[in-house]
This record gives sequence, C-alpha cells and structure tokens, in this order.
Amino acid sequence: MCSKSSSSPPPSGVDWLIVGRVGKPHGVHGDVLVEIETDFPERLQDDVEFGLGEESGPVESYRVFRVRYHKHCWLLSVQGIRDRNSVESWRGRYIFLPKLAREDLPEGFFYQHELVGLTAVTTSGESCGEITEVLPEGGQTRLVVRRGGVEFLVPYVPEIVVRVDLDAGNIVLDPPLGLLDDNAVVAD
Repeated sequence: MCSKSSSSPPPSGVDWLIVGRVGKPHGVHGDVLVEIETDFPERLQDDVEFGLGEESGPVESYRVFRVRYHKHCWLLSVQGIRDRNSVESWRGRYIFLPKLAREDLPEGFFYQHELVGLTAVTTSGESCGEITEVLPEGGQTRLVVRRGGVEFLVPYVPEIVVRVDLDAGNIVLDPPLGLLDDNAVVAD
C-alpha cells in the first residue's frame, strides 16, 4: 500500500528545539518509535505540527495523527502516512517542536543551549571553569565543566547546582570535596 506524504517546508521565523530522535518503524502502518529528548513530552500531541530533520534543524514539517507512549518512547503516527516504507528513511533524524518562550518555562528550567558557555563558580565565588556541554543521558543530567585542559562531570542536582544566573552568565556550584580536584575522574 502506498501513501502520499503530507510533508511541507517548516514555517519560517520559528525557533525549533529537538524533542526526540526517530528510531525504527513500528508495525506496517507507518508508525515510528521516537526516543524522547525533552522534559515536556506532553507537548507532542495529536494534530500538532512538528519538524523533521538533522541536528542542524528541520527541513520538512508534518502533523501528528496520533501519539502514544510505548516503552518510554513515543509511538508516532503521522497524518497522511500509512505505510512502513514512508518512515524507514527517518531513522536517526530528529523531531523538532517550536521553542517555548523563556517565560513559559517552569521556574528552575533552562534550555540546555543556554547553559553551555556559562562560567561555573563556587558559592564562595571561585571560578571552576566553563560549561562546555550538557549530557542528559543515563538518567541524570550532567554538566561538563572545562578548566584548562581538564574536563569534570558535575551532576545537575539541586544539592550541587545551587543557582543558574543567565544574566550574570554563571552557574553557582556547591561541589562536594573531590568533585573538581585535578585528581578526580575526568570525562572522556
């Protein structure tokens, strides 16, 4: 059975954020598994427009027919797509949704890209280095802090990350002894 794709170019002037990564097709009717990469999975709903593309941004857009949860992933059905072959080429590509305005985020939530480049400082004001990456995988988000040629992994938990101050350009840390020492375990 063939199906006519319902893709169109993504709307211009929209700031997009990655919310998921496409896995394998599921079944024969064009459904696809999507690994969730957002703290707000409820934003992807039936009849919502989403972008599809590489990490650099969406190149086409589609509309959700139905989305449901399956083994900690989205099981996504797309309007106008009803066969497995139409979504097979989506593997490894990203699902995008429009970025929420900063004021629409819950208190204490930040976009990962906003944290990269901030200076990490201790509660006493000592510089710890620069945040070079945010690693959300493994059940716990971690910050990669680079000081000189050494990188340290810092768990993004309230006991350690005391405050994020985007205006001042820093993240205030209260690291336990040994976390940021030169003989600590470093990121590979």
